[in-house]
Amino acid sequence: MKSIVVIMAMRAEAEPLVQRLGAVSVPLETPLPLQAFQCEIDGCVVTVMVNGRHPRLGVDLIGTDGATISSMFAITTFDPDLVITAGTAGGRRSETMKIGDVVLARERFVYHDRRIPLPGFQELGVGSFPALPVGSMAAELGWQTGVISTGNSFGETAEELVMLDQSGAIAVDMESAAVAAVCEMHGVPVTGIRVISNYMGQADSAAAEFERELQDSVMTLAMAIEAVVRFSAPREIAQLGRSDL
Repeated sequence: MKSIVVIMAMRAEAEPLVQRLGAVSVPLETPLPLQAFQCEIDGCVVTVMVNGRHPRLGVDLIGTDGATISSMFAITTFDPDLVITAGTAGGRRSETMKIGDVVLARERFVYHDRRIPLPGFQELGVGSFPALPVGSMAAELGWQTGVISTGNSFGETAEELVMLDQSGAIAVDMESAAVAAVCEMHGVPVTGIRVISNYMGQADSAAAEFERELQDSVMTLAMAIEAVVRFSAPREIAQLGRSDL
């Protein structure tokens, strides 16, 4: 590959990765608060794209608005062969899922908080944006794969949990489906990597768990993204998949 873009929402999530890769800040010609850091691996330019901070509120631009802006800018500016949406996530509480686990996207990205009960619009609300098959990579790295679902609130309502059951999602975040939607429109392959920092559920308990586990989660995330980038950079897109697990 010639170009890989990693899109991340929070600077706290991105900083350990930037340090591990030795990536350097690159100037961007835009009034948007976006940040970009670059390095080269096996002849491939790797760009870590961070949504930046809201200019008035001063907080990280988490959620689908920031993800959409970052994705559009990154694709048109850096012409990636592969986009990776990455960060922390809520996980489905089960015997096979624990805090700190790494999840790679499988099959599709969906939404769980967009309900549009109008003819022809229901599918638009739920989404279903294709995830690049990464079976060989998942097998090599030993991580589980599953559907990743996106919502714009922290914590899930009872109705959203029903939608998550219907989609079979094993992880939830606030950006991936938006990134995948932009990638689909541009015809750019996209995969997702998420580290479980909390379990799905009520907002108060999920937020407390997220804050408690964030430091360890972002260190795991940095190692995991680096592994994905180093696996992907010397290969062609087709070599990442074969038979998805």
